[in-house]
Amino acid sequence: MIDNALIGKRIREMRKERGLTQGELAEGLSVSFQAVSNWERGAALPDPENLVGIATFLGVLVDDLLRPATGRLLLGVDGGGTKTEFVVATEEGRVLKRIVCGGSNPNDIGLKGTASLIGDGIRGLLTEYPSVHSAFCGISGVSAGDNRAKLLEALTERFPTLRLSVETDCANLFASDDSADLAVICGTGSVVFAKKENRPIRIGGWGHLIDEGGSAYDIGRDALRLALSREDSLKKPSLLSLLLRERLGTATVWDGIGRIYQEGKPYIAALSEVVFCALAEGDAEAEAIIDRNAACLAALLRIGTERYGARPRAVASGGIFEHYGDLWIPRIQRHVAVALVSNGLPPVYGAIRGALLQTKRAVPEAFYENFKNSYRGVK
Repeated sequence: MIDNALIGKRIREMRKERGLTQGELAEGLSVSFQAVSNWERGAALPDPENLVGIATFLGVLVDDLLRPATGRLLLGVDGGGTKTEFVVATEEGRVLKRIVCGGSNPNDIGLKGTASLIGDGIRGLLTEYPSVHSAFCGISGVSAGDNRAKLLEALTERFPTLRLSVETDCANLFASDDSADLAVICGTGSVVFAKKENRPIRIGGWGHLIDEGGSAYDIGRDALRLALSREDSLKKPSLLSLLLRERLGTATVWDGIGRIYQEGKPYIAALSEVVFCALAEGDAEAEAIIDRNAACLAALLRIGTERYGARPRAVASGGIFEHYGDLWIPRIQRHVAVALVSNGLPPVYGAIRGALLQTKRAVPEAFYENFKNSYRGVK
């Protein structure tokens, strides 16, 4: 049974959230002021045509007008080369559910693989939380070609009633910090984005077969190359070489080459941890590797400020910043005058915030604290 009072309450709430008067809503719909007043008081029900008009004018779905305000939930997705995280949260920012699965970059697993992984994740969460009404997906690799448009089409076809956005993963970062014009991601891969006219422009991030440096993969690969070169020339192993052998569990780095090729890019990227450990111990070879890769990332940030006029403030994200930011950030800033900032939360926070912003609702003051306080305790 349709509840006139409930629908009237939803219309009133959404109108006020957008700073509109009853008269302005009436004018926008070409109806009388009294008609809007009657709807909001529950004295009358908008006919189907007016329901569609109200939803369109307010930038919502008709379903948003028909469902109760309580229980309206948000879905955020952060997809990277190594892992993909799904989070369901309330409109106040309280996290209810977290799911982490494998990487979703279409350049690694193909666009069909990405659509299947993201779609199955959304479907599972919608089954458990049917009140999810807005989803924001930031996925690495979708800026290549027409990946974003095709992925959005596939997901929209599968979830036609869900308000859904698909963007590159940098959108999660920009959604988390309104004051930054730059976003830098440094995990398995690395990339910089500059914001121009509210659209991200990719700088670098060509993939591990082409990129020069700046990622965990590059750091791990550089360490392997150096250690193998030492072994070929029969030089005494450095601290870095010894730590690599220990991690590989082999007498020499070469003895681990089969596993390295079998495991591939994620395994090599994970070896970056060894380089940062050696750096912390003062190893000169590790210092040189980190400095070279930091300079590559700094060069991309410099393009953002010099070519695109971006403010020198970048939201920093990714495993390297998360785990080794105290060692990594100062070395990048040796080469470029850009402030690298992090709110201390994972990129999926920006996806949840983006899911809220696309409903045109104001972000509650306690949104950040609610997310921060609830995120770690939810699985």
